[in-house]
Amino acid sequence: MAEHMPPPDIAPAGRRIAAWAIDFALIVAAAVLLGSITHYRIADYLSGWPGLAESGGWDLFRANGDWGGAGKTFGWDVFGEILLLIGEAFVALVLLVFAYQFAALVWKGRTLGKFLLDIRVHSLADPQGALGKWQSARRAFASTLVDVGLYAGACLALLAGKFVLSLVLWVIAVAALVLNAVTLAGGRTMIDRIAGTTVVRAGLYQKSWQAARDVALLEHGTQVGVERMQAVGNAMKQQAQHLAEDERLRQLRESTQAAQLRKLGQDAGRHTGEAARQLLNSERGQQAQDSAKKLSANLRAAYDKRRRTSG
Repeated sequence: MAEHMPPPDIAPAGRRIAAWAIDFALIVAAAVLLGSITHYRIADYLSGWPGLAESGGWDLFRANGDWGGAGKTFGWDVFGEILLLIGEAFVALVLLVFAYQFAALVWKGRTLGKFLLDIRVHSLADPQGALGKWQSARRAFASTLVDVGLYAGACLALLAGKFVLSLVLWVIAVAALVLNAVTLAGGRTMIDRIAGTTVVRAGLYQKSWQAARDVALLEHGTQVGVERMQAVGNAMKQQAQHLAEDERLRQLRESTQAAQLRKLGQDAGRHTGEAARQLLNSERGQQAQDSAKKLSANLRAAYDKRRRTSG
């Protein structure tokens, strides 16, 4: 199937190298663990030296005088057993790395290192970038071969005494590592080209931050909305109270008791004015008015006399 063009958001080389370093640290940890287990197995094998001595003595007894050949055979048997235990450890490491790479790619499209650096493997054969099992197996095999497979083969060849084969494998391993690193500058490594993939930004951290910001904005907007609704509710409540008070005042002014009070006040005013006029027009009123006039005239005459005297 023809490959699609790589997506535009290619992962930076620095992130890819850092992700590879994290995954390689896991490989080293697994190698140390397997080495410890292998050391225990070899020690356990050699701890059975009484049985080994008995087996070696029996071989010498059956050697018919060829004790050197029998001893050499016994030594190679022991060495071969130890070499087998070491070889099993290397094979277990290679299988463990392959299983880790394959399972991670099939499950999430990225290893632990790529997850921490927020990048993922993108398939160029799928519009959505999803990795199939076969494509994941190809990439996992290529990654395992470059990272540990060739080096494990070189070490096993060296232990077996195949020096030339070991040297060739070491040269191939170093060349593959350098070639894979050099092609990274173009956006796709040698492993990417073998598997038909590329590595892109996952954007998980950015999406998480954006989601957190949206939630914060939503909570803020909700709080502001609630406060505004409360303010509007309070204003409507106050307005309703004012309207109710105005309505009660209007009803009070228009009530029968208010009309009776107004009429009573008007009647009282009319009666008071009428009584005052009647009092002024009566005989006693006239006498009071005459007395007031005489008093006023006497006060004025006294005032004029005092002025003339002082003058």
